[in-house]
Amino acid sequence: MISIFNKVDVLAGNKQLSSCAKRIQTLLSKTLVCVFMSTFVFSAWAKPIIFDNDMAIDDWAALLFLLQHPHSDVVAITISASGESHCAPGLINANALLDLSKYSFPSVDVACGDDEPLDGYAVFPDAWRTDSDTLSGVKLPKSKREALSIHAVEVIHKAIGEATEPVVIVATGTLTNIAQWIEKYPEDIKQVSRLIIMGGNVEAPGNIIVPNFTDGHPNVSAEWNIFIDPLAADIVFAAGLPIELVGLDVTNTVRVTSAFARDFKQKVNTPGAKFWDEVLDNNDWFIDSGEYYFWDTLAALIAVEPSLCEGYMGSYRVEHKTTNKPWLPTSDVNMVKQRWDGKARQHLDAELAGKLVESTDYPAIKVCTKTAPDKVFSLFTETLNKQ
Repeated sequence: MISIFNKVDVLAGNKQLSSCAKRIQTLLSKTLVCVFMSTFVFSAWAKPIIFDNDMAIDDWAALLFLLQHPHSDVVAITISASGESHCAPGLINANALLDLSKYSFPSVDVACGDDEPLDGYAVFPDAWRTDSDTLSGVKLPKSKREALSIHAVEVIHKAIGEATEPVVIVATGTLTNIAQWIEKYPEDIKQVSRLIIMGGNVEAPGNIIVPNFTDGHPNVSAEWNIFIDPLAADIVFAAGLPIELVGLDVTNTVRVTSAFARDFKQKVNTPGAKFWDEVLDNNDWFIDSGEYYFWDTLAALIAVEPSLCEGYMGSYRVEHKTTNKPWLPTSDVNMVKQRWDGKARQHLDAELAGKLVESTDYPAIKVCTKTAPDKVFSLFTETLNKQ
């Protein structure tokens, strides 16, 4: 920019070019001010966000939203591999989605946590995991970015330590990574301004029983992310973090419909939006089933628009009772028999696992119960399609 201004000054010395040069100089000055102000506004308003997720269908939408929104500065992406996606494809897919953003995120650390929950043998259905691993069949170019080989917990700790202000953590998968981070680095807690969790349910019924996938399951109370690793959730709920729980009580109000999919398709004009449109096309059966909601996506929106979460404060523990009678259809008995802490892995009571129980012994958290569905879908559509 300096060399350009120097050339303009030379032109300005020529009387015949003086008027033109001055206009160019004015335009360049305004451009420089705009670039500076844009950078200043982004840095002033964008909040450092750690996105801990399990790279499932709604995580893709959530991540794309966070990458596109000007008030979100994604500083780390950690994969909770005890959730829907396996570690290796989760890392590849996260880096590929990073490449779709209009903003440059050259130094975002991407890493995996453990493949198993803290305790128990619970897993998501194989078909769901395959769909997550393959991005619902939508092909993306493999990114040149490389994931880190260090544990997700170390990435979370590193991101918090490098941040110049308290970070926001958006956790939309199993809470395995978050619980292990709390156990290892409790001093980091004071550097977290908000922990937004997609998971759980208080008044709403559970969602473990899904026709054709988990028929006959004994658990009618829990939500999937909490059910898979209830011990991790209990540790997180007890830690005293500023939690906002985006559970089924509020996500049940943001169902993804075919009308939304049609409206979104008409507005596609960015790489991220094009990808998401293809995902919706490949999941028309899911939309038509009436079982698809903006679960993780709503949590991401609330991260940048806190007013989208209306609710109340409450205190809850999470059931993780052990048993000698496992429900094997949602169990993987081939998991390592030793837990992360060296103790023997035990089966958890499938009927009770993940149930939230009111307890005055636990710190209060905010339970989101109401949002603005029209605003949620319009904000998502506008953000993903913003050039």
